[in-house]
Amino acid sequence: MKNKALMIFHGDCDGVISAGLYIRHFLLDYYPSNLVMRYSHPWRLHIDLKKFLSLIKKDDIDTIVLLDLAINNDVIKILSDYLRNSRARVIIVDHHLSSQHILETIKNSENIKVYWGNLQSTPQVLSSYLIKNLNSYEQSLVSIANICEGGGSDNIINKNIADKVKLVLAVEPTNEKLILETVISIVKGEEFWNSKTFDEKFNRAKWLLNLLIKRIEERSKEVCGWRYAVFTSAESLIFAGLFGIASSEYIKKCKAPLVLLREEEDKIVLTIRSAEGKALEFCRTIYTEFNNVMDISYGGHKEAASATIRNYGSLKQFEEIFIKFLQKNLCDKT
Repeated sequence: MKNKALMIFHGDCDGVISAGLYIRHFLLDYYPSNLVMRYSHPWRLHIDLKKFLSLIKKDDIDTIVLLDLAINNDVIKILSDYLRNSRARVIIVDHHLSSQHILETIKNSENIKVYWGNLQSTPQVLSSYLIKNLNSYEQSLVSIANICEGGGSDNIINKNIADKVKLVLAVEPTNEKLILETVISIVKGEEFWNSKTFDEKFNRAKWLLNLLIKRIEERSKEVCGWRYAVFTSAESLIFAGLFGIASSEYIKKCKAPLVLLREEEDKIVLTIRSAEGKALEFCRTIYTEFNNVMDISYGGHKEAASATIRNYGSLKQFEEIFIKFLQKNLCDKT
């Protein structure tokens, strides 16, 4: 029986493109029947990784690939424990700044190969360090991924495609069928963004995005030079993965750093945007302040980052704590 490869990727624009490109160049020997494809998100990768590994016999896996997932210490521990009794090799490809230090500590491991770069997107890391012979279709995908991650481009066609792909994947972040079919379309070399499905979902996503930006504008409050707005768990379901895109659009208008606080199931998610490059620093500060009393994880980049917080009490209680945090830590630093 042929061994299997497990590939886990971030279920956003550049994560999906990373997955398609990686399969095209490195996993075609496994694809499709011996490739297990799963998507996740950085804040819950440690949960999903355990689950995905448990569903496949250890002796059946010889390759584990993690793409665009802002690796943290919890993930490294799970991998280290798993590899003690496994002959699998692990490949990690990432561009999140929050991963740099952690990945540095394992880059010389015997059975873990790390490709990290302070680049615009994970597909750009792939094209810089691993894939040297991209065709025109693949080059366009790297450009689209860079635009999705906030990069600039003079190519209006790629800009429009990036907007479409980013919004469609964000509006339904748990739509496994859509996410996996998009990866498969990339493997086949298809222009998936022109499909009827993408057109329909894009129109709905644009409407929801504009509504969310309007709600942020109506609710935002200013403390110590930072804007913040609060959203309930019901609103988290409605707007799903659009909070990051909406916050990026909002700070272009207001020219001030922004934090969105939203309740989601048993946690609070902070979405932070800062044109001055203070988002990741903000996450580190809140982690230092509260990690002894709350369960906090974070990741991202200087301009765009997020934090997940558990054991926080109620949303109203956390908002009060958050305001005091801003006053204590940021009033003299803006």
